[in-house]
Amino acid sequence: MSSNKKLIVAVYNDVQKAEQEFDILFGKEKNDELDLNAYTVITKKENGKTELHNTEGRDAFWGAVIGGLVMLLIGPFGAIYGAAIFTAEVLAGSVAASMGVGALAGWLKSDALDIPIDLLKDIKNSLQPGTSAIVAVAEDDWVDEVEGILKPNSEMMHEYQFNGSVVEQFEKDWEEHQGKSKEVSE
Repeated sequence: MSSNKKLIVAVYNDVQKAEQEFDILFGKEKNDELDLNAYTVITKKENGKTELHNTEGRDAFWGAVIGGLVMLLIGPFGAIYGAAIFTAEVLAGSVAASMGVGALAGWLKSDALDIPIDLLKDIKNSLQPGTSAIVAVAEDDWVDEVEGILKPNSEMMHEYQFNGSVVEQFEKDWEEHQGKSKEVSE
């Protein structure tokens, strides 16, 4: 795995537009024209309830990161809901699910990924009733293409470059966790 990854959050005032752009990403991935670690759509309905849908990903670690970020963005009930949906749709059959909601939320709230609190607040504040966001993690080789798809029609973009040494350490920790979980299940 490449140690250079970027979190990309594209916010849309038009929920259908976010769905369409997610479909573009999905189609390009399906045709091997794009490679994303994990991505999803979050919609904040007019009644203020947040919904996670259209989750995709090839990488359990980064799926868990996105699931955890969604948990932080949509609150305690959303934390359980977000983790359950992302786990069911992206991480099904993976020992990644054994990490647990509490452990994942604690890990993301720590300085582990070094995501600035102000950025998390900005992303959360961007999700107003009637809006949607695509949340994705891409390797540096694919960032320009992903941004090229999402930027023209989004109302706002939030981006964060993950520190390479932090990514390497957490991917290593993740692999060790998976190994221990596999040993326990055997």
